[in-house]
Amino acid sequence: MQSQFKIKKTCDSYILYDASIIADPSLQLFDRDYHTNQSAQQNNSLSAAGLIAEPGIGRARVVYLSFEGKTWVLKHYYRGGVVASILKDQYLGFNIEKSRAFREWRLLKKMRQLGLPVPDAVAAHVDKKMFYYHADLITEKIENSKTLADVLEKNTITSEQWKKVGACIKLFHQHDIYHADLNARNILLTESGDVYLIDFDNSYIRVNSISWKMANLARLKRSLLKFKKNETGFNFSEDNWNDLLEAYKS
Repeated sequence: MQSQFKIKKTCDSYILYDASIIADPSLQLFDRDYHTNQSAQQNNSLSAAGLIAEPGIGRARVVYLSFEGKTWVLKHYYRGGVVASILKDQYLGFNIEKSRAFREWRLLKKMRQLGLPVPDAVAAHVDKKMFYYHADLITEKIENSKTLADVLEKNTITSEQWKKVGACIKLFHQHDIYHADLNARNILLTESGDVYLIDFDNSYIRVNSISWKMANLARLKRSLLKFKKNETGFNFSEDNWNDLLEAYKS
């Protein structure tokens, strides 16, 4: 399978891609402005027809793009915290394999091989400068899905659905997958009842330890409690958390 993973170099740009999904990716594929303009034109057509365009997932800065009948998600990497106001989307580094985009792409492929419920990785892009780089990642879109946070803002979910979330997280932890930002916006629920985890930036396979796994769960609970505090009518209770834990610990 590794033989289908290829790297294409164009000037100072490097594209890591799955040749079984896309044969020859171009730099335009990672042009956010191009896809945004295309989307705006499409949305105008939909509005004229009385239709509503689909909103983005969570608060991630992503662009949806269509390619040969498939819908993909283009994510540009931005800095967080205090340094974001200075560097914005610049990351220090010389080795493209250690870039955030390449690392997340390869982790997604590893998790797919393990049978874990994550989006498939299509292509990763690194634009390498003298001392820093910009990066992008394209993944498949999980159709008919919403983030756990978006669902709970308007609806309750059943005890069994909470248990599915707990069982999903347990599955990742059994494979020692550390999700660096496990929160209610990085869990997707599909209309058919499936649960996916998304956004594995800075995540990695970690040495087996109960402590970090419990800390991972605690991070998720803090996220849910924060939403409950800030969003009127957010549907989360201690009973819901107990259902999640029951499945995780079983």
